[in-house]
Amino acid sequence: MIVRPSTEQLLLDCCKELMQGVLPAVSDQTAVVRIFMIEQVLRNAAVRCAHEIAWMDEEIPLIDSYARAVLEEAPREELAALLGRLDNAEIGLDLDTVVERYTRAGDVLAAALEVAVTDGPVELRRRGEQLLEARHARETVVMAGWSPTGR
Repeated sequence: MIVRPSTEQLLLDCCKELMQGVLPAVSDQTAVVRIFMIEQVLRNAAVRCAHEIAWMDEEIPLIDSYARAVLEEAPREELAALLGRLDNAEIGLDLDTVVERYTRAGDVLAAALEVAVTDGPVELRRRGEQLLEARHARETVVMAGWSPTGR
């Protein structure tokens, strides 16, 4: 019986079964490497699904705030329109709803960075770089050093 039926736990249980139940029965070295790769992908997915809604929900207001600061310094119609799309996005905790808002926030971030780099003050460029660095750092944590070996 699964006591904690979260998606994270289900994926971790699959990892355990793969490594303890399947791997010992496999002798082909190519298949062994593939099992290790699949297990790592499942672990990465477990980390992501346990936190991704919170991570996206946390990042959206930071992007919104940054874009509004850029818009104030260097008004652009396109950036204002993208912020309007973000403002009009449905709010909720359903994954698809959060992903849609996050996608719109990504469009806002790209436009804000473009404006900041071309016409914004240095502090706005730095702030945008910090947002990108934080995104990259989180993705590095999620990937846990995984790369598609042999691909």
